[in-house]
Amino acid sequence: NSFRVYELNGHATSLYMIFSHKTPFLITDTNQMASTKAKDVAPLPLRIHGKWYDVSQFNHPGGPIMLSLGNSRDATGLFESHHPFTSRAKLERLLSKYETEQEFPLLSKEDTGEEFEWPTYESKDGVSAGAPISAFGKEMVQRVKAYFENEAKRRNVSLIQATKATPMRWIEIALMTAVMVATLPFFYTGHLWALFVTPVVYWVWGVNLFHDGSHFGLSRNWMVNAAATYIGIYFTSALEWYHQHVIGHHVYTNVPRKDPDLYHNATMERHTKTLRWRPSHKHQWFTWAPVWVIGLFGMCFVKPIQMLMTGWYNRAVPMIPITPQRKALHIAGRVFAYFACYVWPFLLFPLGKAVAFAVIPQAIISVSFMLSSQVNHLTPDTVDQHSTDFYKHQVLTSHSLAADSPATFYFMGGLNFQIEHHLFPCINHCHLPKISPIVRDVCKKHNVPYTYTPTLWQAFKAYLRHLTILSYKPSE
Repeated sequence: NSFRVYELNGHATSLYMIFSHKTPFLITDTNQMASTKAKDVAPLPLRIHGKWYDVSQFNHPGGPIMLSLGNSRDATGLFESHHPFTSRAKLERLLSKYETEQEFPLLSKEDTGEEFEWPTYESKDGVSAGAPISAFGKEMVQRVKAYFENEAKRRNVSLIQATKATPMRWIEIALMTAVMVATLPFFYTGHLWALFVTPVVYWVWGVNLFHDGSHFGLSRNWMVNAAATYIGIYFTSALEWYHQHVIGHHVYTNVPRKDPDLYHNATMERHTKTLRWRPSHKHQWFTWAPVWVIGLFGMCFVKPIQMLMTGWYNRAVPMIPITPQRKALHIAGRVFAYFACYVWPFLLFPLGKAVAFAVIPQAIISVSFMLSSQVNHLTPDTVDQHSTDFYKHQVLTSHSLAADSPATFYFMGGLNFQIEHHLFPCINHCHLPKISPIVRDVCKKHNVPYTYTPTLWQAFKAYLRHLTILSYKPSE
């Protein structure tokens, strides 16, 4: 069934409510909405390669969430990284339908889109001959696309479907889900072993769903991707995650004042030379440990409050406009998450046991998250690197590791193939080991450094070296 977006009104019935650019939307089967007339909706402007497009009337196959992320911002990087395999002629025909001469205000005046250069190619009959990317990016995309074209033919599916979770991957997800659900009765009835096992199982289950879902890489059905993003109740708020990770970090990886991940807990940690050194930073070679334990608490509950109050995520990513109703729904979700993570044990167990069941699971999941994320970009070889070539920049600022370790792959949800993931974020991570040799070969051919360490332990030591180097006060 096809789907259309209707403005919320008293007569419609919804299957699912999510946030969009300025109004809440109901997403519903068009067959059930035949008698309901779509109302005019507010503009949804985004800028791509210097041109403005109003996509408020576009029924995007990836769903309204994907469109809303580019609302009132320069969406060039988002657009290019999410459409690497789509025909350029098709993309330009679609864009031309929504191009507007009207200039819209950006959420941030600093959102110039000048961080990267996008070379143009000669046009034929008014249509660009190819994506405005470098020779390095072009060969990378062409060779990875060729791999998925062969996979699509072998599996008798579309090219885009071939990049999402395979049937075998869904079986693995089903098994992870079964194991996780099986531990829950023991966890909620206070069994000691479940206090430690359930958080680990939840982490492995969650990271293998949540991350791909947030990048629209789990399924072609946007509702499946959205549902997977919302299972990360111990991880973070989905609204914050889209801002922090998908908009900020993935497009502007390690770019000062644009990547919010450089500024988490800036009072205690310094992750870039562009951040002013403070006396507290000289201790970061060991204060990382308590930060890792409480890190997800901050992402789940402190950052949402901060973003709602300031309109920014970590002073790096401006918040998309949302309605008071959506804001109330978001706050209610955070209250529910707090209850689900911390309050329920005090209703069921004695005080000491309640504290253990409120604190230990969050700590285990937080450390797992930090171990799986911090080592991927915060190393001496990947911090304070930059290239105006978008694809080269993704390689220079990322770090892959432990390609031969299945245990690391499942524990990190495929994040150990970080370079491959940053080049092609919409690809399900089950494919990353297959395209890794292609990525390495293209990097070698174009003399682009591919940062790699053989084990997670070595990657962790590189992270500690990074902390140590930036803990010293810069010379006057």
